[in-house]
Amino acid sequence: MKKTIEAVNALILLAMFVITMIGVVFRVVLEVPASWTEELAQYTLIFLAFVGSASVMRDDGHIAISVAIDRLGKRARRVVRILNRLLMLPFLAVLTVGAWDNTRMNWTVGLPTVMWMKMGYMYLIVFVSGGVMIFYTLLNLYLDVFGRHPAATEPGGAA
Repeated sequence: MKKTIEAVNALILLAMFVITMIGVVFRVVLEVPASWTEELAQYTLIFLAFVGSASVMRDDGHIAISVAIDRLGKRARRVVRILNRLLMLPFLAVLTVGAWDNTRMNWTVGLPTVMWMKMGYMYLIVFVSGGVMIFYTLLNLYLDVFGRHPAATEPGGAA
């Protein structure tokens, strides 16, 4: 699943690049404003952030300040990781449920400059990404509880 998410993220990045280049060509070469490119580029950036966030959740790749955790013993690091994941789950649940509610409410609301692009699409991406993040958090929690998480076997491995 992680490879698929990373492939989707690569396609989103490519789309953002192409949309931005089209905006530059319209503005500089053709001297015609194309405000729709800026709105689509903003949406692809949002998509990129949430899909990318879901992708790095599997490997605990999010930015973390681990100075204090690195000084703990192996068992204490494992307990901190478990507590961290338990604290993340309610936040992710609220994010995901809220995204679903917003998806339903905004499914038919179009952008001012790009009517085929609906606000609900953005919230759907947030909903799906939230679900993936919950799945990976639960998977990593399971692996931590049973001592199978890779960070538990790496020397100095704090997730």
